[in-house]
Amino acid sequence: MSRIAAVAVSRLHRLCFPDDPWDPPAVTEVMSIPGFFGQIAREGKIWAGFALALDLGDECELLSLGVLPQWRRTGIGAALLRSTCLLACGRGADSITLEVAVDNTAALCLYERSGFTVAGRRANYYCRAGRAVDALVLRRRLVTAVPAT
Repeated sequence: MSRIAAVAVSRLHRLCFPDDPWDPPAVTEVMSIPGFFGQIAREGKIWAGFALALDLGDECELLSLGVLPQWRRTGIGAALLRSTCLLACGRGADSITLEVAVDNTAALCLYERSGFTVAGRRANYYCRAGRAVDALVLRRRLVTAVPAT
């Protein structure tokens, strides 16, 4: 994902997360962190979703994954998550972590189906419409292929 994509990713983020959008400078800042990697999903010529992650060495962190409302429940989020896990594995990470709001049932179902388990909880992590929402910290161990002998 190129830095030129920061404005487009910011627009996607705002449409996916209207209560807590990331502006272009914030996206640019994230993209400039060493170890950043990301993806944009397209449906035809339309940018439909994104995943932003950091390589932290033995672990990667999924910073944000969003799919435009009209494209949710079509498999785009699962594809972005699968691809991000594969990229993390290819970078040598043993696991991947993320935070998700406790009331985001659709995302929690996706992550559970994808093998993530609860590793912790962050009180008042998100702010939505003036109210604080806790986040669950989720983790998934990544499987790396062992060379045949």
